[in-house]
Formats: sequence, structure tokens, C-alpha cells
Amino acid sequence: MKRLVDFSLPHSYLIQQLAKYPSLQVITPTSLAARALKVPHQSLETLGKQSLLKAGIRVAPILIALRLLHTAVGTVIQTSDVEGTTRALSSAVKAILRAGINLKSLAAANSNRTKQLALLTQTYVSLLREEGMIDPAEVLWQASNVITKRQPVLIYGYFHPRIDQLNFLNAIADDDSVMVLPCPESSNFVDPKKAVEWLQQQGWEVQPLEEMTISLGEQLQNCFLNATIVPPDVKAYIYPHLESEVRGTLAQVKNLLSQGTPANEIVLVARDDTLYGPSVLDVAYEYNLPVRALYGVPLNATRLGAWVQLLLEVIQEKFPFELTARLLRHPLCYFLSAQVWQEARKHHPSDLLAWQSLGVNLSLLDWQYEDTRANWVERMQDVLNKFNLRQGAGRWAREIVAYYEFQEVLVDLSKPEEEVITFGEFAADVMGSLALVTVPAQPGRGGVELHTPLSLFGAKFQHVFVLGAVEGILPALVQDDPILDFYERKLLRQQGFEFEDAAQAARRELISFYALLQTPTQSLTFSYPQLIGKEATLPSPYLSRLRLEVVQPPPLPVASLEEARQIYLRRETLPDDDVLPQAVHAWNVEKRREGSDPYDEYDGVIGLPLDSDRRVFSSSQLTALGQCPFKWFANKVLKLAELEEAEEELSSGLRGSLYHRSLELALLNTSDLSRITENLQSAFVQAEQDLQLPVLSAWEARRIEHLKVLERACGQPDFRQSEAEFFHVEKEFSGEWHGLNIKGVIDRIDRTPQGLVLLDYKTSSQVPKGIKDESGKANVDIQLPLYIHFASTNLFPGETVHEAYYYSVTKGKKLPKKQPSPETLEAIAQKIKTFLHKGYYAVEPDVEQDACQYCAYDLVCRKGSRQSRKGINL
Repeated sequence: MKRLVDFSLPHSYLIQQLAKYPSLQVITPTSLAARALKVPHQSLETLGKQSLLKAGIRVAPILIALRLLHTAVGTVIQTSDVEGTTRALSSAVKAILRAGINLKSLAAANSNRTKQLALLTQTYVSLLREEGMIDPAEVLWQASNVITKRQPVLIYGYFHPRIDQLNFLNAIADDDSVMVLPCPESSNFVDPKKAVEWLQQQGWEVQPLEEMTISLGEQLQNCFLNATIVPPDVKAYIYPHLESEVRGTLAQVKNLLSQGTPANEIVLVARDDTLYGPSVLDVAYEYNLPVRALYGVPLNATRLGAWVQLLLEVIQEKFPFELTARLLRHPLCYFLSAQVWQEARKHHPSDLLAWQSLGVNLSLLDWQYEDTRANWVERMQDVLNKFNLRQGAGRWAREIVAYYEFQEVLVDLSKPEEEVITFGEFAADVMGSLALVTVPAQPGRGGVELHTPLSLFGAKFQHVFVLGAVEGILPALVQDDPILDFYERKLLRQQGFEFEDAAQAARRELISFYALLQTPTQSLTFSYPQLIGKEATLPSPYLSRLRLEVVQPPPLPVASLEEARQIYLRRETLPDDDVLPQAVHAWNVEKRREGSDPYDEYDGVIGLPLDSDRRVFSSSQLTALGQCPFKWFANKVLKLAELEEAEEELSSGLRGSLYHRSLELALLNTSDLSRITENLQSAFVQAEQDLQLPVLSAWEARRIEHLKVLERACGQPDFRQSEAEFFHVEKEFSGEWHGLNIKGVIDRIDRTPQGLVLLDYKTSSQVPKGIKDESGKANVDIQLPLYIHFASTNLFPGETVHEAYYYSVTKGKKLPKKQPSPETLEAIAQKIKTFLHKGYYAVEPDVEQDACQYCAYDLVCRKGSRQSRKGINL
């Protein structure tokens, strides 16, 4: 009996033959190809692993294989970066093993790089054999050596077989076996022709071509190779950008589903599925479409992987506040109550005892320096159970799959169980595993699936939508290996080593597209965006080979409720919808906000008056009102405030309070300004206690620097004028000013023969910003004029105020500031009263937006260029 190679067998004919011969074993590369033939899925790799298992040969798990390769690299190659070198060499080692190259012959090659690579691979293979294992890339070669019983098989979907696949199927295929291998007369099919020649040398025979009914897929393939007329059900659309392409394509999919097409008869195809996957899933969620994306996402890109990485960092860093808070407030566990979180923000616990003082028991994370692998894994399992990660992951399909994949990872990491390693080594193994092991981006059952052309070999769907048909993606750019590059492979091929070269890689892309053309049975739709990000695109050269005319997509029905709302938003009549009335209202608010109409209640002009007689203002409040009314309104009326947060650094505000209190205490202990520096050190320590200064890193050394700043400031002429005597410190005042109730504190008052001198300490080196002037700049100072007014009237009536100035403690000098005229001050007071009486608290900062620099309310205001378009209506 014969073993046959058939160039073309329609899948309908294959289904008929399989019904006649149910004992025939069908081998397909993917489950989709098996579904097309209506048989269970069985691949060459699956059969190979089964044969090895019967022979007692284990395939090394990915983590153990990486660990042994890491050891081999450290043994063979002199490098300080073993980890990075292992990553760089891994693909080259896999390519050698998959090609079935004789390692001894490879070690005799002329290239020193190749000799080193051959020695590394030999060392790696030896380490595997000591463990009774083989590398996953060797599966088919090693399985070919242990086959004891052949069987008749049908091989379908391997349209570009590798040499290891050919070798194994030749070993397992008995008489009456058939391999379907398209091999048209074209120079691009050199590799399949060589595969046929190899099989003929092994005794296979070629089945003559027979005349059969031409399907849509075969018409497309003929069009691709021979430039015949493309069938009418093949379209190509162009879109402005990637999101519009995804929306247009999924709208067509939803239209087909609404017409009764089964979801499993529609497929989305993207050569770069990781580029298109997130957008496809997001839009599908909006459109309420059942879409599955099966491309691999590494565990470290999942919520579970992120949590495990945080866990290891928290343990390594000994429970720092930021990392520990993120770990305990992660969506998978949310271990902190609102009350405990508020206390944690106040105190910033940064070690195990500090967290426990808040009632957060993290003793389970207090891991020792070293232990056995089995014990490390047991600890990790205890932590996962303690934080109930399985239940947390169960809310998302991908996360629960990731959880069980991580369980498999832990099983591999526990071996050898008695090996003693440090926590750092265990953490490195876990982190490496999270980067290597993948899970499907959107797992599940049923629905429309997103695939690459390679995963559709042999599959059949009624409708196929190909996304991203642009140059550089379809076909994908040929990638060179950093170690075993194409030039090196060319030299090795000249010596008889069969490595894939650049031309073969390019032909493989073309053959995968050729196979894709056979997938549709009713329609095929290509699409591409004019822009991907900010980069312009060109259509795929495959579209021109098909002689397809790229056109604008036809109008389609609205595919989601959100899109419908966008349309109705601009109409006068609204359908019965709970969201639209609020959306229309918000839309109108935004249009007015961005237009030239005067400020309204959505910009702080609430129209509700406040009684100025019942309010007491400080100079800082008046400044805030004069710089941006909304800033004062948010603070003093709405009472908006950020959560209390512990200080971990000496902020500018805390430093100012520390300097003020230190100078106050130093002056209280002496009335002689020339001797103030004698009291500074004790005053500074007392100020720390009074302000309950938090524990700051290297504070002993930093205290010395701050004391030097204060001592230098106290020794400058501007700090103590000649003939000046200390009079008062932190002098409080209150009273009426132009109809406004005012209170405040003057930092220091000195008496001179010319009159009183008023000082206000500033830690900044610049004059503080004031109230807006007529041009909108924050130039008008109101603080010193208030000090002068109340010092000469309420505090010390009849005395003259000779001078008032700001003193920069950091610079040790006066900060000159022009005093406004009485008319300007009266106008400011009148304007502020108008704000209060009319309820006008608009988002209206000064033109240079100095008021916004340290504003805590930026999240609730709408500042920006739109302010220039607004009118003022007081």
C-alpha cells in the first residue's frame, strides 16, 4: 500500500473520506483545522509528546529548561550578565535543536561564534539528559526515534512543514496515509516542493491532480498567483485610523450576527494580533459582541502577575509604605478598610511593626533569608490563600486562568524540593517565570475569535475579516536573530547545515497568506488604517497582487448604544433612555463652558450671596480671592480638602513653619537681636517637638544645615537694622478694613527711632505673588498694607510705621515690594465684597496662572485657554 502526498483535496471531499474510514487518524496543526474536518484535534507535537511519555522521556518544563540553559551559559561563556546573555542566546539554541543539527559537526564549523554556540548547546543538552529530559524544541526529533507502531494518518494543515515535522510524520505514518500539501507552480513555493522531494525519497508518492469544483478560497489563491479577476465577495476598505477600522469591522460582524450567521462562522484575522487585540476587545465590549482573543499575554501583564511582583518587592524592601499600600489595596484583594487606609496615610508605616500597630497583620510575609524550594513555594501558597487571591481572580476570565497557570509555575519552581536557595534567588525565579508563561488575552468559549494567519492553516469560516493589511504588518518584517543572524546562517548553509535563511522566512510569510486565502467560504474583507499612531501607512503589497480596489467602507447601522447616544446628543427629540437626558445636559454645560458666554454656576458663579459681615478673612484668604475666586470658594465654602498625608520629606510648608517657630522661640528668650543666634539651637529643637516633626532620613546632618541657614539669616543687616529694638513677635491683630473683618499675625515688630518696623519671614527667595491687577497679573500685594494699617490703628494707635517688608530667611535679605495706593486697596476690597454679594467665584486665575502652581483643587476646576474666551458679568 502507498503513502500519498496530495497537492489539493477540498475539505468537503476529505470529510466524506473520513466518514468512510473512521479509523484514519487525522493530524492538524490547530483545533480550527480539525473543526473544519469535523474531527478531534491531534497535532504532531501532541503525538510526539505522547510517544515520549510512553518511552519514559520527559519534556523539560519551560522554567526548568531556562534554568539549565542559564547554568550552561554560566559554564561556557565568560560574562558578567548571565541573565541577559541567556535571553540573547535562547532563540539560537532552540533553532539549532529544532533543525536537528549534528552538534559535533557544528562545533567543527569555521566560525568561532558558531563553535561557541555549538559548545553551549552541547552543554545544555548534557544537563537536560542528566535530568532525564529533553528540550521542547527536540520533541519531534526524539519522538521519531521511539516510534514502535505506525498507523495510517491524514495530515492536513501543515502547508509549510519544517524538517523535524517531516521526519516525525514519516516515522509515524503507515501505508494508506495521506498528506495534503499545496504546492502550486510558483517560485514562492520552493520550500514545499523540497518537502515533497524529501517525502518522495522516503517512499511517499505524489497523487495526480484531479479536476474538482473550485471554491472561493481556491479562486482567491489562483487570483493571487496568476492575477485573475478577483471574486465579487472580496472587499478592501480604508479607514482614517486604527480605532475606526476596528469599529467599522466589528459593525460588519455585528450586522452578520444579527442576520443569523453563527459566531463560529466568522473570524477576525490580524498578523499583529497584539497590536489589534486591545482595541478589538474594548470595542467588542462596547458593542456587546462575544469576541475571544487567544494571543498570549505574559503573566506579569495580568493583574495576578502584577500583584505577585508587588508581593516580592514588599518582602525584599521590608514593607515600605508605597509598595505595601499598593499591594494591600490591589483590586484582587483590597486588604485595607477605608478607616485603616486613612490612618495609614496619616502615619506612613514603613516596616512590619508600624503596619502591625495599625492592626494590619503581615507576619505571614516576614520571610527568612534562605530555605528549600519546597518551603518557599509552600509560603507562597499560604500567602495566596491568606489574601484569597483565587476568589479575587475569579471576577475576570483571564485572571482565573492566570491564577491556575501560576499554580503550575509554582509546581515547577518547587523542584528539586530539597534544594536550598535564598529568597533573592526564589524571587528571581518567580519574576522570570511571570515574564515567560503566557495566558490567552481573552479566554472563554464560543464567540467570534481573533487569530493570526498562521493559526488558521487548514481552517474554514464563512466570513473572514483581515485587519491591518498594511506594509510592514502583512507581511510581517523579517526579523534577524541577534546571535545566529542571516549572514551566519548563509555561511552555515554553504557548509551543509539546513538553517532557515532570510528568503525562506519571507516565503513562509507569503505561504501563510496564500493558505489564509483558502479560509473563507463566502466572503473575505480586508481593511487597513491610514494612520497607526502618528505614522502614515501604505497598503499591503498583497492587495495589489490580488488587484483589489481599496474603497471607503459602506455606511452601517449604529452598532452600540454609546454610538447612538452620540447621534441623539445633537438632536432635539430624544428616545426613552435613562442616560441621554443627563448626557444632553452635560453636553450643553461643556459647550457653554468652552464658549464665549459669561461664567455660570458650572464655573463657580453660583449666584448665592455670602454675608461678608459674618466672615473673618486673613490676608492669605483675600489674596486667594483676588487671584482666583474659585480657589477660595473650594477651600472655605465647599470645604474641599485632601486626605491628611504624613510628611516623609521636609516640604516647603513644613520648613516655613519650622523656621518661623524657631525664630519665635529664639526671640522670646532674649530681647537683644544681636544675641538671637545663641538661642537658635535650643529653639530649633523645641520647634521640632512643638510641630511634631516626622522622622526624616539623615535628619541629624540636615538639622545642622538648617541651623546654618537660620544663623546666616540672623546675622544679616536686613534682619536687624541699626538702633532697632525687638518689640513683639507673632503679634495677632483683628478688626475691620474697608467693610471686611480681618485677622492675622505679624511675624515680628521692631522699634526704631524712626518708628515701627514690621517683618514677615519668607522661606522663598522671591516676593510672594499678590492679587490680580487690572491686566490680570498677580502683582498687587495686600499682606503688608494690612499689617501697616492694623499696626498703626488697632495695635499701636498714634505710632508711626516706618517700614514693612518681607525677609527671605534662605537668602538673608529684604524682598522689595511696591506698595499699592489706597485707591487700589479700596477697589480690591470693593471687588471682593462684590464677589461675596453676587456669589461670583469663577475659575479665573491670573494670566500667568501663578495661583494654580500650588493649588490643591486642580482636579475640580476647568482652567485653561478657554478662559480667554469668557466674558465677565459681575
